[in-house]
Amino acid sequence: MKFIHISDTHLVADGRGHYASDPAYKLKRAVQSINKYQKNADFVVITGDLSDKGDISTYIDLKNILDDLNVPYYLLIGNHDNRENYINTFADRFNYDSFAQLSTVQDDNLLLFLDTKCGDLDNGGLCESRLKWIEEKLSSHKNLPTYVFMHHPPFNIYHQQMDDIGFDTKQEFWDIIKKSDDVKHIFFGHTHLVVSGVYDGVGYSSTRSTNHQVALLPKDENLYFNSKEQPTYSIVHISPNQTNYITHEYLNEEDIYPSFIPMEQ
Repeated sequence: MKFIHISDTHLVADGRGHYASDPAYKLKRAVQSINKYQKNADFVVITGDLSDKGDISTYIDLKNILDDLNVPYYLLIGNHDNRENYINTFADRFNYDSFAQLSTVQDDNLLLFLDTKCGDLDNGGLCESRLKWIEEKLSSHKNLPTYVFMHHPPFNIYHQQMDDIGFDTKQEFWDIIKKSDDVKHIFFGHTHLVVSGVYDGVGYSSTRSTNHQVALLPKDENLYFNSKEQPTYSIVHISPNQTNYITHEYLNEEDIYPSFIPMEQ
């Protein structure tokens, strides 16, 4: 199974710029790159903060941009999103109550796409109903390798400002995950950073935003952004004994050249 991981597109209304950058343009460039170089992907997943303010016009813009994508896609919402406006625009992309959650089985793998938005908070979490849904999915698909997609990382990432707006139901989430031996990897957004590692035996990965990045070394309690650092998408290959995660700075593709052509000195 191969898929593309995109995150934190932060589209703004009326095509305006955001943090001295153009989120719609950068997402369009990602779509063009995927269509050209990653057209054999099984799907694309965008792990939340699709919109910066949750305006319904931004979800319509997102739909129009993704209509050009030549592979299927899945969407998650994040703390910046508006659940009602998202569901009204992408009504066929959720299947649980009033939450933007869904599950599917692909290539004998269970994929769980979670809705971690909590009201108007920047912090994320999962209510009892959503936690129960995860538990039921894991139970009914026992022994299937399982991959979880969510906006907020369900643990600290050792970036203080991001951890301050992290995940409020860590213990409840992991109590369910650890009942199963099937969860192999968790993919998330929110961080605007490339983060990877292993938590309690489960691998995890995140990719940069397609618009603006979080500064790695903030000087105080404020959160700092960098719109000059390159946006990325990540290419994920999953096989029975491996999860491979490659992060790609797609705006630089005009600078690639064959290895047999020497660079100018």
